[in-house]
Amino acid sequence: MTNVQSQKLRSITFTSGSIKDLAPEYEVVKIRGSVSIHQEVQLKKITSHGYSTFHSKVKVDHFQNSGSCIMKSSCEAMDIVNAGNLKMYCGEVSKVTSSGRLAIERTFMTEEFDSVGIIRAEEIQAKQFQLKLSGESKIVRLIAEEVSVEKDKISFPLLKKILVCQDIKGKNIQLSYTEADRVEGDIVVIGKHCKIHTLYYTESYSISPHAEVQHIIRR
Repeated sequence: MTNVQSQKLRSITFTSGSIKDLAPEYEVVKIRGSVSIHQEVQLKKITSHGYSTFHSKVKVDHFQNSGSCIMKSSCEAMDIVNAGNLKMYCGEVSKVTSSGRLAIERTFMTEEFDSVGIIRAEEIQAKQFQLKLSGESKIVRLIAEEVSVEKDKISFPLLKKILVCQDIKGKNIQLSYTEADRVEGDIVVIGKHCKIHTLYYTESYSISPHAEVQHIIRR
């Protein structure tokens, strides 16, 4: 009985309020209303289904968001699952799965980035980056070993589905519905509805007849 009670004490649910003194014994935080957390937190899991704001650094194993969440400082996590609206300052995360809106003000580093939705970001660094566009996304700098960008076929047809970038750099790059000033990769496939100013490649490239590339330069 004592073990069961102790396990329950490690989880806490907030429905409202401004939290400044979260007890260190809690491992799981659940947010169901409008909540602001001002202190730095280190937890095993956070689930946010309401309106949450984290004012200080967040270090967590698993983070799930299906509401509206703002992280005003850095975030370190094993994995993030976002099905709502998530705005971050910067982050270092092993795996990201997003099916909503994701905004990143500074640099975001991850092993695996998988998104079906809309992204706004200053810089994303990843090993594997996959984006299925459901609207207009903007990333200033995208650096990844594997890059795949395509249109999501399920979402609303009236939305403009396109990725706008300044720089895309990787090893194997496959793009469609993308506008970029500069694309640089070893093997590059430029698919339909792309507008690229300058393409740099080292091994090979291909360009769809339904794409525009102004300059092609071999490294």
